[in-house]
Amino acid sequence: MRRPTRADRLEDVTGRRLFAAAGALALLAGAVLLPADPLVLMAGPLAAGIGAAAVLAAPPGSPRLVPAIAAATGAVSIALTAALSTADGTDDPSGLTGLWILLEPAMLLLLVYTPARWSPPRAALLSTATAAAATALIVQRALPGEGLIARVGASALWLVPALAAAATAWYLRWSAAERERALRSARQEQRMSLAGDLHDFVAHDVSEIVARAQSGRMVLAAGDPAVAKLLEQIEHAGVRALESMDRTVHMLRTEAPLAPVGGLDDIEALADRFAASSGIAVAFEWRLNADAGRENGSVAHRAVVEALTNVRRHGVSVAHVSIDVYERDGSLRVEVADDGRGAPRPGPRDSGLGLPGLAERAERLGGGLEAGPRPEGGWRVALRLPMPATRTVRRSKGTPA
Repeated sequence: MRRPTRADRLEDVTGRRLFAAAGALALLAGAVLLPADPLVLMAGPLAAGIGAAAVLAAPPGSPRLVPAIAAATGAVSIALTAALSTADGTDDPSGLTGLWILLEPAMLLLLVYTPARWSPPRAALLSTATAAAATALIVQRALPGEGLIARVGASALWLVPALAAAATAWYLRWSAAERERALRSARQEQRMSLAGDLHDFVAHDVSEIVARAQSGRMVLAAGDPAVAKLLEQIEHAGVRALESMDRTVHMLRTEAPLAPVGGLDDIEALADRFAASSGIAVAFEWRLNADAGRENGSVAHRAVVEALTNVRRHGVSVAHVSIDVYERDGSLRVEVADDGRGAPRPGPRDSGLGLPGLAERAERLGGGLEAGPRPEGGWRVALRLPMPATRTVRRSKGTPA
């Protein structure tokens, strides 16, 4: 849905002001053409109508003006009720005043609804209560000789529409606030997902570029003719980084749901690229015969990317990496292990990305992620995700050497 522009908002305000002006003119014309006897009977409807017109014409940038007008109009109506309910000789033989009296509660209901819907809560509370009380007390003007029970019952009955108007306004207000909170939460989740894409995919490729560039400098210094091959590999890695950035920018510019970048079927190619670029032997084993689901595949791919990136960045004397994808006890298992030696890896960061962020996402899916040193040396990352309830048998994959 298109968001309203400044011109749209200006047109809306102008339309409301024109409507309010027309309503005020109609009230004044009615007061002249349809006189009541006595004239004081028309004071309440006129005051309520003018107050409603003023509320409609109020500028949007003055949130406290609307409840002030509504409260003042309600107070005037209550004062007129107090005067007219005790006055003598207020009958209208023409019968025209009854039409005007019906107009007053209608305008007061507008004054109940509008502040409750749009004004600041504290200011709206007083004005809504005043206008609602004025609506309930109007009936007292027609019951000057009735008993207390009849008066209270009639006012309680007239209070029902005012309470309904206030409840509707507050419900719509709450509903709009909930939608806004949900929208902010969705945007925050989208930003975190995009940040994860940048970290998991672009950072991995950029790390590869840096490693190849460093190798290129050493080869070039030694005069090795293989520099052309290394530069070509650097170019390919840079293209992959740009493609990752293009996907991220495309998701930022569109409102379509975020599609997972990479899945289980892409892990083997990822392992081959890592082996070719790092010179580290990679053993990839696939023992999965059922479809694990799109979201599981995306998380698994992210976990492998992060694990290999950490091997490249932090691994010491790593000669061999194993990647194992299999199913056990109704769960998808993905394990990445290396045989590195030396200092321990850095601990989890507080950025919400990397392995800590993937662990949180795995927990939301009902699984978990563990990362730590192996007893025999090296580092191990193990991901566990529940398999879908409805499974689709897939073709078996080969196990490359």
